[in-house]
Amino acid sequence: MLKPLDMPQEGLEWLDRVVRPRIRRDGLRVGLPARSRSGALLVDGWTAFEYLDGVHEAARWHEIADVAREFSALLAGVQHPAFIGARTDAWSRADRFAWGEEDLANALAAAVPAVAQLLSLRASVDGEPGIVHADLTGNVLFAANARPGVIDLSLYWRPTNYAIAIIAVDAVCFEGAPLSLLETISTERDFAQYLVRALLFRMTTDWLNDAPVAASAGYDHAVAQVVALLGRRRFRRNAGERL
Repeated sequence: MLKPLDMPQEGLEWLDRVVRPRIRRDGLRVGLPARSRSGALLVDGWTAFEYLDGVHEAARWHEIADVAREFSALLAGVQHPAFIGARTDAWSRADRFAWGEEDLANALAAAVPAVAQLLSLRASVDGEPGIVHADLTGNVLFAANARPGVIDLSLYWRPTNYAIAIIAVDAVCFEGAPLSLLETISTERDFAQYLVRALLFRMTTDWLNDAPVAASAGYDHAVAQVVALLGRRRFRRNAGERL
């Protein structure tokens, strides 16, 4: 599959050098960059990725969450790639804002009121960071008699539950999943805090990409459900743990 370069060139080299040796025949299928006949990963601004058989199937969100866990386990122990922190695209900035690493609060909260509410509820989490794919909801391919295929690698250095929270938020807001998915897709005690970050990530990305402010209303039902989850004893953090 050919497409214009949409990541740092260093990222292409990292996928080929670090990820490819970890792929196993009986493991996940992962769409990785392919080299040209001359051995280059980038030719005139274009890249090629291996084509994987399969289709996206709605309502398989729990299976996709398992893929997120397996993908993170596949890359457990790798060092933090420098190219991830150096990116300045809207998605990377939104991710840093969701985790309190970039300050966009004043302008964003004025445009999207739910952001201020989510920020007031954001608290620390216990998960260890590592490589995650943070856009799996529509990028896992299912094929008969084959392991799931993972494409369009959107890599971040975060705990695995962040990737799972994004799957849940995307499923509820864009694929018609029931609100109960936000609670059932993970049993971790602090999972609602990852949902807070997932919502901030998606809403901030829309804002940075100049989406109409009215589009943020599509997240309102998910925001309300996450706020309700945070009020339950199971999801509460101890006092003094807010960011």
